[in-house]
Amino acid sequence: MALERDIHQLLYTHDCVIVPGFGGFLTHYRPARLDEQRQLVHPPAKDVSFNRHLTRTDGLLTDHVARRIGSDFARAGQEVDAEVDGWKKKLQDEGRLELGRIGTFFRDAERNLQFEPDKRVNFLKEAYGLRAVAAVPVETAKPARPAAGPVPIARVVPIPVATTGGEEVPAKRGAPTFLAAAAVAALLFTAATWWVVASDMPVGAQWSGFDVFGSAEPRRYTAGLPLQPGPDRANDTLPWSAPADLSGVHQLAIAGGEGPLVAVDLGGEHATQVPAVKAVPESTAVATRTVHARYHIIGGCFEQKENADKFVAELQAKGFAAILLDRKGGLYRVAYGSYPERAMALDALNAVRKEEAPQAWLLVK
Repeated sequence: MALERDIHQLLYTHDCVIVPGFGGFLTHYRPARLDEQRQLVHPPAKDVSFNRHLTRTDGLLTDHVARRIGSDFARAGQEVDAEVDGWKKKLQDEGRLELGRIGTFFRDAERNLQFEPDKRVNFLKEAYGLRAVAAVPVETAKPARPAAGPVPIARVVPIPVATTGGEEVPAKRGAPTFLAAAAVAALLFTAATWWVVASDMPVGAQWSGFDVFGSAEPRRYTAGLPLQPGPDRANDTLPWSAPADLSGVHQLAIAGGEGPLVAVDLGGEHATQVPAVKAVPESTAVATRTVHARYHIIGGCFEQKENADKFVAELQAKGFAAILLDRKGGLYRVAYGSYPERAMALDALNAVRKEEAPQAWLLVK
């Protein structure tokens, strides 16, 4: 029972708690959610899961037990091993193991170990004391229709009439507007025809440059003067040519005397190829540790510092930003890398577990 309480307390401050020889408990962040069926809004939480492959101890649980019972690390490890043996025996005899405020272990039909977490426990410290609240639906008010009023009555305006010889004749309206438009168009066409006849246009003139309101003088082509290179156009007018007495690859300014140097292969018997720049692939692991890094990906814990230094050198040779993080409970902890943000650390942890070390875990300091 004491070991269950220790695991429960550590899950509030750590994302991974490994029980030596048994497995590891992992916490995962879950945002706030809406239960439409029960009409409840649940606060954000950290759910717990179990991974039976995380059996390599990192010293976290044993160090916590040693501080609780006030003994050394070795005796605390014996206490943990003894209680874990009792868990295994109960699972073998009864097929079920219940850990208070953590979850329940049981064997399925194929004798595989299964874990069912306790849904009533929230390991997120920021949401401590928060409970689900009722979700009250809000009805949107529909716009009110205007009240029915009296239907407007259309007024009939009589057409004025004029009297001629005692008879009433409807008054004539103004002349249609299209007659005025036709008259204006006729005047414009006449003026354009007169301009074409009166102007001395050369034979074969292009009608695309026809301009009624422009000058009547036709345009004539005049041969221009050759373009003289100025101070800003000297490099544009003068063609570039390779020196005749050079061969091979040389750095030349092909854009002018003040332009940048460009590697040019001029051929010849001594011609060489420009060496290609080899791209260095980015490491899949970790960014370098900063002063404010709080999240560390732990890859191993060692009793001897020589073994920890050797492991750091191996990881650095692979391209990881590995460091000897600290010494905790008599063990040297080696980190693949450190991160200032939780999301970045989780992404790197998934990559390390997938490609390098499935037993890697995240330490928050």
